[in-house]
Amino acid sequence: MARIRIVRAADGRQWMVRQKLEWIDPATGEDFEHDMQGGRLAAIGIVSIMGLLWVALLAWWFTGSQGVVVPIWVWLILLAIFLFFPGRWVLRRPRTLVAETPGGSDGSAPERWVGWVRGTAAAREEMMQTVRSLETRATPAYADSPLQPVS
Repeated sequence: MARIRIVRAADGRQWMVRQKLEWIDPATGEDFEHDMQGGRLAAIGIVSIMGLLWVALLAWWFTGSQGVVVPIWVWLILLAIFLFFPGRWVLRRPRTLVAETPGGSDGSAPERWVGWVRGTAAAREEMMQTVRSLETRATPAYADSPLQPVS
């Protein structure tokens, strides 16, 4: 899912600012020391165990005696837990931000700035700040911006 905005900068150039959801984390030099994540195998194992526990709970409920009553609050808690983690995972995916211009009518060179932000709200805020910066200062980045020029 990509969001795109066309912006006219303070110097008259037209910029395209867009953000795109990334399904894998971008590789950075900072991640080198912390590359001890469980990865895909750990996620498969956890999801398998969760599925097995769900099957066990449903089998116990359906095949158990008529005296077994699972309170509704147990089902609601299980549903909340089941929906919380996938929702959090999707909302915390990294987004790539790109601001680019083909150049101006005055012969200015094309520019491309790229960076990434983790999270939906942070990406939306960063995109708004980039648009605001372009409209007021004619540059997409500010002091602490994740956007960096790409040659």
